[in-house]
Amino acid sequence: MYAAPQRDRDRIDGMATFAAAAFLTGMGLVAALARVGAPDRLVEALGPLIALFGLMIIGVATRTARLADFLAARRAVPPIYGGLAFAATATGLVAALESGANGRSPLPWPAVALGLAGAALIVGPLIRRASASALSDLLATRFPAAPTRWALAVALWAVGVLTATAGFDAAVDVVVAHVGQSRRAAEVVVALALATSVVPGGLKGLLWSDAASAGGALAIAAIGAALAWSGAGASAAPLAETASGWLALPARADSASLLLGAACALGVGAFFAFTPAAIGAPPTQARRAGLYGLFFCLVGLALGATGFAAFRPDAAAGSPTAGALVGAATWLPALALARAGVLGAARAAGIDLSTAYARMTVLASVRIARIRLMMLAVVVLAAVVSDLGLVHSARAIALALALNLALIVPSLVLALVSSGGSSAAFAALAAGFAALAWRGFAAGASASLSEILIDALIAGAAALLVGAAVGVVAPRAAGASKRGARLDPFIDLPFEASE
Repeated sequence: MYAAPQRDRDRIDGMATFAAAAFLTGMGLVAALARVGAPDRLVEALGPLIALFGLMIIGVATRTARLADFLAARRAVPPIYGGLAFAATATGLVAALESGANGRSPLPWPAVALGLAGAALIVGPLIRRASASALSDLLATRFPAAPTRWALAVALWAVGVLTATAGFDAAVDVVVAHVGQSRRAAEVVVALALATSVVPGGLKGLLWSDAASAGGALAIAAIGAALAWSGAGASAAPLAETASGWLALPARADSASLLLGAACALGVGAFFAFTPAAIGAPPTQARRAGLYGLFFCLVGLALGATGFAAFRPDAAAGSPTAGALVGAATWLPALALARAGVLGAARAAGIDLSTAYARMTVLASVRIARIRLMMLAVVVLAAVVSDLGLVHSARAIALALALNLALIVPSLVLALVSSGGSSAAFAALAAGFAALAWRGFAAGASASLSEILIDALIAGAAALLVGAAVGVVAPRAAGASKRGARLDPFIDLPFEASE
């Protein structure tokens, strides 16, 4: 088994230290320019622009031509950095949901938090234990028949595109608000940030860009918290009051609220966007990466609840320095969510791990080129959807969770616990799609996000029942249960052979 040598760990820590020092220096430059009387709009725009410059540098530094690096970050990302990446994507999900009507999330935060815990501690480690480089690898290995595999790939691609659109739209809103550019120009900036940070390095670029994004956002939140505690900034609500408001349970737990909570927890818990931290972790350290991720989420919640209100600009007394900091801190996580969607859609077809060891050395450069082209296509598609205003970020992420719940979760459960083969997964997928289409047609286009998720939960339950029944009637062929990767192809494969 591969273990990252100490020199690699020293290089990683050195890169992280340099990135942190460069980011803090950039934020110091913003404050200095504001102090000497630079135009307010320039100062406020520098926050996202400095973040863009940093992401471009990380993208160039993580560019790779090795398939094991591109698909699985060579299983060499230390858990603490994987945890930062997890926290960045989780914060991006929050940013997308909070961009809904009246700035309030349409989903209950306690259920979202429970789903994040399930993704970090259960789903991610399970996928990592299967030696997969994506959720799609697990499904492609478990259900290798071509009709089932491609149907699942289409479903995963749709979920990925919606996720990328949600993060893209949220990031564009931040650029428009803080940089003062037109929406078309903001879309170009966001597309450039995505293309340079995830396309060159694949999962490796995603994890390091996300880790840097979380580190930058946490540093800004810490600055705000320090201002609040010192009394230099505006007064902030008490931490306990803010946190209790976010995580408060509904006063009346009726059947609709319980179903919505279950739908959110399951949809978020099995969401592919939260698996990269576990996938890139070294052997036996996937759950530790998840624990770090949850820890950084809690730290970010505490610092954000205490600090952002202390220097958030308002109409009465807007500070350009505060605007630059808040703009960077909200833009970076939105990009992390978009990156997850871009890579997830590009990896929708997956790899059959039972044959990966023998085939991954063949035409590795062609495989990477195809994935990169698909990532660029998804970035362009997200930009077009955002430009036309077809779906807002909050609705896009809710639709992604609904499709995930109705189409992907039943197949994932069957892959983990059922004896059924590809026919069972195809039947579950067909049943889930039919039930979701029927419920959606009955509800109409005006259905609320809560209704969409509850309908998806019902469709997913029906799909799981149908798939389990078909699995009992038509179990896997003899020997099919042994399908899987005996060796981890992203560790045991000689790296020089995959170049």
